[in-house]
Amino acid sequence: MDEATNHIALLHHRAKTSGNTVLFKLPVLRASGPPQEWNDVSVSEFSANVDKVASFLTTELKARDVPPRSVVCLLYSGSRHQDLVYTIALARASYIPQMCPDVLTHPGVIFALMEKAGSRIILYDPALEHLTTDCPFPKMALLNPIETCSVSALPTIEDLASDLCFVYLTSGSTSGSPKLVPMTHDFVSVYYKRFRGIWLGGRGFDTQNVFLSRGSICSPASMTHYLGCLYTGSCIVEPSKMRFSTEELSSMVNVCGLNRMTTFGTWLAPHIQAAKKDPAALKLLQEMRTVSYDGVPISIADDDWCFQNGIPLMDVYATTECSALMVSVPGKPARFMHPVSGISCRFDPTTGDNPELLKFILLADSPQIPHPHLLSTDGNFYTGDLFEKQLDGSYLFRGRADDWIKSEDSSLIDTKAIEEKVYDVCSDLVKGCVVVGHLRPSPALFIESTISEDSLKVLVLGRLEDFNARQYTHEQITDKRLIFIVDEGVLPRTVCELFTPSTDFHSTLEER
Repeated sequence: MDEATNHIALLHHRAKTSGNTVLFKLPVLRASGPPQEWNDVSVSEFSANVDKVASFLTTELKARDVPPRSVVCLLYSGSRHQDLVYTIALARASYIPQMCPDVLTHPGVIFALMEKAGSRIILYDPALEHLTTDCPFPKMALLNPIETCSVSALPTIEDLASDLCFVYLTSGSTSGSPKLVPMTHDFVSVYYKRFRGIWLGGRGFDTQNVFLSRGSICSPASMTHYLGCLYTGSCIVEPSKMRFSTEELSSMVNVCGLNRMTTFGTWLAPHIQAAKKDPAALKLLQEMRTVSYDGVPISIADDDWCFQNGIPLMDVYATTECSALMVSVPGKPARFMHPVSGISCRFDPTTGDNPELLKFILLADSPQIPHPHLLSTDGNFYTGDLFEKQLDGSYLFRGRADDWIKSEDSSLIDTKAIEEKVYDVCSDLVKGCVVVGHLRPSPALFIESTISEDSLKVLVLGRLEDFNARQYTHEQITDKRLIFIVDEGVLPRTVCELFTPSTDFHSTLEER
């Protein structure tokens, strides 16, 4: 299998042909203050570490009767460099990683997702031992074996799993659980082959492109980022944390040569505010090759200000299921976008009072069409996102067509599901409710009721306790300060469009 369809073959090819190229810059953390040093990890060093851990995992999984090409669940934050090593090493050992982020805190949901994906074992961060206490599957704590491992016999590239590559989860829960998002080798290769055209603009530079890390590998964006940088000979700088200071941004530029920011709009906004006040911070952003963001937009005022001040801002519209679908139009503020070259899509008008709003639909013949169980009955993927076409042919993002909102890090929250649960368990207490909190750390609940405020909040939180336990942490309402009581009849009501998946994921997996 060639490098076009196998990301392990791509890694080995790059290790042989350009092994000295720096792929990662890892921060040397200090007791206080942002890091001032970063350690380089070359492509060949990363590849060697992957092979070491793959050898270790091959031995351990074989001893636990987990055959090659099985799905293996990884329960971790995904934010550490070693988490990426484990993920790629599992694939190198001919297993299929199922990423399970630590923000999913209900063991029952985790085990149910493992069963749906056909996982045979769970490998977990030792800090998450409490989530595996009554695990019905074999389990193994993830230690750090890189220094003690030796490379033993590994499968040839041709013997690696030839169909499924990774199993991801949607960032929001539907009916109390995220959806599985399986990805094949061919599907992933579409991602990284388009990296140059999307994030590099097809341009070449005399020096290396140095990108900011996208965060947890539990997000497909981070996997796309890693593979795209590997494919194009670029480098990834890891900050001490994703909400890093402008002081740390300056260090990454001066010490690491960072020249391409890639982040969520939420985390970019503070640096824009700093640039408005500090010429040095403004220069940091102006001298970037690109300052790209996705998932969460910035304000129109900030977008215009960046455009007027020569900051090379770039907006990217992407989904967990399909990766990048639209990018900003050069020579305009970043909010004006067009579809990515090579995809097949359609913009359908909405019904009702806003005919200018268009539904974005990825068509069945697109190379980025996701797994069948995520599609509508017509074979297309309905994103649920709305756009407005401009006179010059560009598009403006205008929000979602349903009741989903986004948290501050772009994770999804199904407000309708929370509202329905409140009605279900609190029908005797609540006359009406609305969940809000777009781009906030947690959602808030507004309730119509005649019951006294303090006692009602305590009752509602108690009745939601089991439901909250099954949700991602960003979906949970667990603090009475996030519950607000209003007069009866003042809350708005909304209607959402629903699309029913056409195929069951587990039954499709069994056809492999």
